[in-house]
Amino acid sequence: MPRLFHLLIAGLALHAGLAQADQKLHAELAAKLGEAIPDAKVTAVNPSPIPGLYEVMLGANVLYMTADGRYTLRGDIFDLKTSSNLTESRRAEARIAALIAEAPRAIEFAPVNGKVESTVYVFTDIDCGYCRKLHAEVPKLNAAGIAVQYFAFPRAGLKSESYDKAVAVWCAKDPRAALTAAKQGKKPELKKCDNPVAEQFELGHSVGVQGTPAVFTEDGEEIGGYIPAPELIKILKENKLVREGG
Repeated sequence: MPRLFHLLIAGLALHAGLAQADQKLHAELAAKLGEAIPDAKVTAVNPSPIPGLYEVMLGANVLYMTADGRYTLRGDIFDLKTSSNLTESRRAEARIAALIAEAPRAIEFAPVNGKVESTVYVFTDIDCGYCRKLHAEVPKLNAAGIAVQYFAFPRAGLKSESYDKAVAVWCAKDPRAALTAAKQGKKPELKKCDNPVAEQFELGHSVGVQGTPAVFTEDGEEIGGYIPAPELIKILKENKLVREGG
């Protein structure tokens, strides 16, 4: 028993030492990057698949740095043995973590029977024509067991009429009904409250949104803009089969 106790203490001490080393490296690389990019917010630092390089996460963005912080690389690492894009996999993991964290403040349209086969995360603009086309097909998605989680992304920025409309929708007594009405061209009653629109707009930028609608799968993969419901349903079903088969 004493030997086991000493081994346990030694293991805990080693773990604590490694954690401190990781924290130190995180701080050092974040400081080095901050000297070149003052607004950079490093969220994680991990060893990369390439010896001598460290993966530096800035939200869903990935950089690679040397341990001394002198050199940085931006690009994708491919594993030729498995034909996989390791960098994109890390981006997708970061995206979906961010989207899931924000999901409680999203406006959700879920299947009526409550049985969700899949979920898509959609960044939307009230005045975007293709966003309106997508929203008109949400009932078809719901009927196929697909839930839609909406995040606000007023493309014209935070000082625009589209932003004000998004705030009004999120502040409405019934946000779902208000969003549907706004998508049909009805101007929402402008009101303000504690709302997530600005934060979701920034989240969109952090996960790489460049236009709306921006549709993401449960795996964090962006699958493009407007896609007709039958095609989107097919893509999601095939994606699920691939994941289950893998």
